[in-house]
Amino acid sequence: MKQTLAGFLFLFFVTIGLAFLVTTALAGAPTGGSPLDALMVPTDWQTIAPNSSLWFYFDYWIETGGAAPRAQPGASTRAKVDIIVDTNHWDGIQFAVYTPALAQDWLRDSTTSPIGRGTTYRDTVTGNIVYDLYWSGAFNTGGRYFIRVTNDTSVALPFRLIVRGDTITLYPTPTATPTPTIPFAVTRVPTATIAGKIVFQQSTGGVIYTVNGDGSNLRVVSTGLDPAWSPDGKQIAFARWDSVYPGVYIANADGSGEQLIYGAPRVRSPRWSPDGKFIAFTQQKTTTSGQALWKLGVVELPHTEPGTTNIIPARLTEPECTRLCLTPSWNADGKTLAYTDPGEGIMATSVISGPATFILAPSGTYFDVGANMPRPILHLPPIQSSLWSPDGTRLVYAEKAHDRWELHTINADGSNAIGITSPNPILYTFFRVIVNNVAPTWSPDSQQILFLSDRNGRWEFFVVNADGSNPRQVLKNITDLISLRFDFENERMMDWTR
Repeated sequence: MKQTLAGFLFLFFVTIGLAFLVTTALAGAPTGGSPLDALMVPTDWQTIAPNSSLWFYFDYWIETGGAAPRAQPGASTRAKVDIIVDTNHWDGIQFAVYTPALAQDWLRDSTTSPIGRGTTYRDTVTGNIVYDLYWSGAFNTGGRYFIRVTNDTSVALPFRLIVRGDTITLYPTPTATPTPTIPFAVTRVPTATIAGKIVFQQSTGGVIYTVNGDGSNLRVVSTGLDPAWSPDGKQIAFARWDSVYPGVYIANADGSGEQLIYGAPRVRSPRWSPDGKFIAFTQQKTTTSGQALWKLGVVELPHTEPGTTNIIPARLTEPECTRLCLTPSWNADGKTLAYTDPGEGIMATSVISGPATFILAPSGTYFDVGANMPRPILHLPPIQSSLWSPDGTRLVYAEKAHDRWELHTINADGSNAIGITSPNPILYTFFRVIVNNVAPTWSPDSQQILFLSDRNGRWEFFVVNADGSNPRQVLKNITDLISLRFDFENERMMDWTR
């Protein structure tokens, strides 16, 4: 026993020492002060100090045939790059674009002119601002290109930098680092791939990406929150708060064709109906006494009137619901929504008429959705992120279990609640290893559940069968590149399509 304890203590102090060395090594990380120590393009909002500049880089190559190897000087095939800086409409931020040669010249002479500068981009029809600052262009040669963001004011300002293009790399290829074997490590699960495509957000209001289930073809498509696939996988719905026109947006799967379909300042969790004709969401409202509520909305998408060429504009209906109606999702019948109310439980309501009824109630009672008949159970802890399965038979949700979050499923009639994630009993009991499992979403065939877990010290993607069997990690190459942020606020972090 003494030898075992001594071994544990030895490994513990070795781990602490490694952490110290890593921290020391990071002390020399890039600062963004010049092209020589330029930063990677960030995936979220940043703050720039008064009267200062930050340098960022991206790598540009040129496609030659099927693959996309690094371009050589003199290559002639060029692809467009879009650079966007969102400044929340502050005029004091500017950006400039430098080629590799111009960046070298700037090091010798800081008055060197860039190849381009960001300017305000307006809609040609309405005159409304689309992007605070925008630049688009292509390059003759491959290499490392630079963006210099400058704050000319006397106060610190927020900004968000987005770089898009089919032949760019924003981050270096990561080197796989094996997980150290220490007595406090979480039980490891195998890595795997999944079929279909995933859309996910880096953080609430941050960059939205799409990626294949095998980890290939990662691309930036937009910015916003709570992205969701259309039933055919050809479009994405998402919400946006921090733009001139906040509300519910839809765009093509590649990010093109973006349009606002319902404008409101605080909208979340858009979700397509099974037939693709409606989008449900939740919207923050305020009573006359100043109390904040979250209420459901359903907008019918613009469409052509049958037999005519008349365009019917988007139309809003507001189904009955309780005080806090979060994370709506559709039943397969296209007529019923489930949602989560922190004070009530999981509820169901008709999109046409009628009061909300219980599926799962935290007061210690299950209810039949149809008959609203009570069945006694144990008290239910706080829950989040309920989501109806595509086949309409079950719902998945996250439940607070004392000091951690776990995932559960329940039949649509409120019966047969089961846990599909659980802690390692030894590591949890003796070493207090706390793991959270959150943000569940169903596979298109209702057989698997994709979720986030911090079991490895950061938020990563995992998948498990609907009965809780065969857990495995997926998209590890993506979370090695992109740091995800989850705030336990009913975020819809990702969605899954065929």
